[in-house]
Amino acid sequence: MNTYFVQVAIDIPIFKLFEYRWENPKSTTTLLAESENLQNLEQPMAPKIGQLVELEFGKLCTTGLILEVSQTSQLPESVSSLKIKKIIAIAPCPILAADILRLYQFAAKYYLRPIGEVIFSSIPRDWKKPDQWAKIIKNIEKREKKVSTQDSEEKKTINFNSEQAQCIEKLQQLSQLQSYQIALLQGITGSGKTAVYLEWVNHLTKDPNKQCLILVPEINLTPQLERTVKKYCDDKDVIVLHSHLTPTERNYAWWRIQQGQGQIILGTRLSILTPIKNLAAIIVDEEHDNSYKQQDGMRYSARDVAIWRAADLKIPILLCSATPSSETWLKVQEKKIHLLQLNQRAVAGSTLAQIVLIDLKKEKTLKRLNAEGISHDIYRQIETTAQRKKQSLIFINRRGFAPILTCEACAWKSECVKCSAWLVLHKKVGNHQKTMLQCHHCGISQWPPKACPDCGNQDLQTIGMGTQKIEEHLETVFPNLKILRIDTDATRKKGELETLFASIHDGEVDVIIGTQMLSKGHDFANIEAVIVLDIDKSLYSQDFRAIEKMFAQLVQVAGRSGRGQDLEESKILIQTAFPEHDIFKAIANERFNLFYENLLTERKIARLPPYSYQALIMVESKSMDKNMDVLNQVKQFIQTSKDSKECIVYDPVARSLQRVAGVERGQLLIESTNRAALQGLLENALDYCEAVKTKQRSIKIIIERDPTVF
Repeated sequence: MNTYFVQVAIDIPIFKLFEYRWENPKSTTTLLAESENLQNLEQPMAPKIGQLVELEFGKLCTTGLILEVSQTSQLPESVSSLKIKKIIAIAPCPILAADILRLYQFAAKYYLRPIGEVIFSSIPRDWKKPDQWAKIIKNIEKREKKVSTQDSEEKKTINFNSEQAQCIEKLQQLSQLQSYQIALLQGITGSGKTAVYLEWVNHLTKDPNKQCLILVPEINLTPQLERTVKKYCDDKDVIVLHSHLTPTERNYAWWRIQQGQGQIILGTRLSILTPIKNLAAIIVDEEHDNSYKQQDGMRYSARDVAIWRAADLKIPILLCSATPSSETWLKVQEKKIHLLQLNQRAVAGSTLAQIVLIDLKKEKTLKRLNAEGISHDIYRQIETTAQRKKQSLIFINRRGFAPILTCEACAWKSECVKCSAWLVLHKKVGNHQKTMLQCHHCGISQWPPKACPDCGNQDLQTIGMGTQKIEEHLETVFPNLKILRIDTDATRKKGELETLFASIHDGEVDVIIGTQMLSKGHDFANIEAVIVLDIDKSLYSQDFRAIEKMFAQLVQVAGRSGRGQDLEESKILIQTAFPEHDIFKAIANERFNLFYENLLTERKIARLPPYSYQALIMVESKSMDKNMDVLNQVKQFIQTSKDSKECIVYDPVARSLQRVAGVERGQLLIESTNRAALQGLLENALDYCEAVKTKQRSIKIIIERDPTVF
């Protein structure tokens, strides 16, 4: 057998490949031969690009992926080929195809991350452990032989209205072109966008060799959508992929998708990096959602990567949203994206809710606010809705009891000792009621003080309100109503969220209190009133995206009302001190296009995205002075780059949340209207930053493309 040398990517934060010797590695053919279902995996005698292999790195046996193959070593002649470590074994899984390797290379280059980190972020944890391979194969065999006992969903028959039928026809026309096409399906909430794209998926997957990927922004949306997919596409094999699967479930799902099984793949953002053998179309549901942007590790946008993948494979991609992102809407205006619109509710008898703005300043003057800051009109609405045997949804995007505990005597506040943030007061009900202060950033918890730590005052007060406080208050005001709270505190156990949603669908509750977990994707047919509290903090934020995010959130949560029949009195009540703000006018009058027109005009004047491209260089250490010194050095270096003339490099500043878990954080913002120039500048900066990190190991430097959080 010939000796080969292979360049291997390993899951470590180093920007290089590692050379190994391919010399008769241990094969898993024996193991595979014992399997009736896995015999198609012939192990090649020569190495192949895209193979997963076992190797020794340092003293650790781990997994690598072959990216280059040659018959000569790339190392200096002084290094004997015999000293180069050998590949130990070949993984019993399919070779990664050329298209997924191109995707990994693009993501690594654009997001400036090591290729090994990109590759292995998409591979299930157990597949990265060679000592688990035999166990994985045995589990796969058991599942392949096991007869499915899943309850089959009764196929749902749909009578599409004229708008839906027209959109379906246009999508089918786009897919017939057999080329890269991008479309936006924009429709009011409840207009049947999901039914439209599932009908399109049904049409595409008539060919059993085609697979479609449907991306959703959050894990809690997958159970409901999975049931819906199975109702619409009852004869199709559906595979769900997200981080809440058990290791065995995820191992099997990843295996099946690579084998070309699973005509419909439903997953969260990580699914876009999954090897899919016969991908024919991509759907990005709620494309505007910030959850598609990874906020640690490789900080990629799943939506943007999906668009690149569709372009590379020359397949259609559909973006769906009632409130598209400004980037997407600008591309629509520039005729780079096909626009498909749905302007009416899909369910016969469903209504568009009436928007009612409650002026907090006026209510306070008229003494119509209680101690909790809630208008009398809201209590009347809850009571009236309950009398009609309908449900009310109260939206407040803050979990816990109260965001701050304070002493009015000396102005002490419950500040986290490790973060530049307040400790949030939480109440937990078990055998007895417990109260804790918790940081939502570092996770630290502590008992609340019995008296003020500074002045000894025992009369400590809370500032603001969260979901727990609203729940406790309404249980006192409406003792006869069934009140349900849904937030991450109430849904920590597996399956608990689905149980709570089922109780809403079954009409077992009168009032639902929740955070953004409830604001999108859920089809609650009995909600007649939606009440929005404590929304003003986003109106005048330092984040230039705050208004856009708030607009999407309000439209989504407002869309939970009036989706069923017999909801003639559906209303959206929004408490605000700024009822004259343009965002409320746009929502109340359904002038969404005007909102986007004004938003894009402001962004263009300020040269902000989508009219420019941004990047952050962030430095983290125990010392902010050290962070600022490093960032100033980086700034001086990149200003010497030939691409710096087309970029604006701002002065280093502290991040909006300066300290997290005892680590100080600073940042350098770079903007440009030329994406290529910004990329070139960042690639130069990356080399410099890696050199700085080598000399100062106590600091961490992160480069982020297209940031959404500052």
